This record gives sequence, C-alpha cells and structure tokens, in this order.
Amino acid sequence: MISAKQVNANIQNNVLSRVKTPHSTSYPVIIEENGHFYLAAFIFLYSRKDIEEGMVERPTIWVVANIETGEIIEERHTLDNDFSDASYEVKYNIRSDKKYDTSKEYYNNAFSILDSCRKRVLEYGELERDEYGEYLHLIVANIPEEYQRFYYDLSI
Repeated sequence: MISAKQVNANIQNNVLSRVKTPHSTSYPVIIEENGHFYLAAFIFLYSRKDIEEGMVERPTIWVVANIETGEIIEERHTLDNDFSDASYEVKYNIRSDKKYDTSKEYYNNAFSILDSCRKRVLEYGELERDEYGEYLHLIVANIPEEYQRFYYDLSI
C-alpha cells in the first residue's frame, strides 16, 4: 500500500493532466460502491475572475481511485454521474477570514489517519467510521465553509 500522501500527489498530478484549464482537486475521501471501498476526489474548474471574486462553480468532475494503489480507475462527470444535489446555478464562496493550519505536519497527521483507515479496509474489509471521521474533520477544517459540503457529499 502506498501512502495517502503519495496517493494524493498521484491524483493531483494525473487528474485532468491533458487539460490546460485552471482547476483544483480535493483531498481524497473514501466512498463505497457495490460493497467495495474506493478513494475519490472532486475537481472544480475556475477562472482568474472566479479567484478574484472568491466565488467558484461547484465541482463538475470527480475521480474514483483504487484504495490501495491510488491509481485512478475512472473519471466521472457530474452531469452523467453526480455525487451532490448542489445547484449548478450559483457560485460558492471560497473566501474565508479564518486562519488555516496548512503546515506539513498537519497534513502528515491527516494522511496518517487516512492510511490507518485504508489499512483496516484492506485487511478486514471494514471502515472504522470514527477514525475516518477524524480524517474528514481535519481535511474540511482547512476548506472554506461553503465548499466543505462537497467533501461530505462525496464521502461515505
């Protein structure tokens, strides 16, 4: 099993690699489909104007990845296979006055929790929900409030 830190880097580096449009990719979350656990991440596109205004559209693409290797299995478009009931008609605020902990140690801790969750899934076929909740809490704590919903909507 490769580390969650490596998985995150692989997803970040390989998603939409052929597209030159500015985009951002979420941190991985765990999903369950047909009795199997996977990693998933969403992608949202943005323009310079979006960033200047602090308002972006909802994610329109998401990927499913192997929980052990982090290899992207499938890229999905939300118009065909949606994970959220959020509106496409509004933009979402990504500005915040909140101080975020973006230190390397913070994310190393979060990813070590995700690694522990993934290991349990791989060894026992089950997800320790409280432990996974700790990971999700750490990850969304550094995300502007309006965009946190997409992590929860995508996650198990």
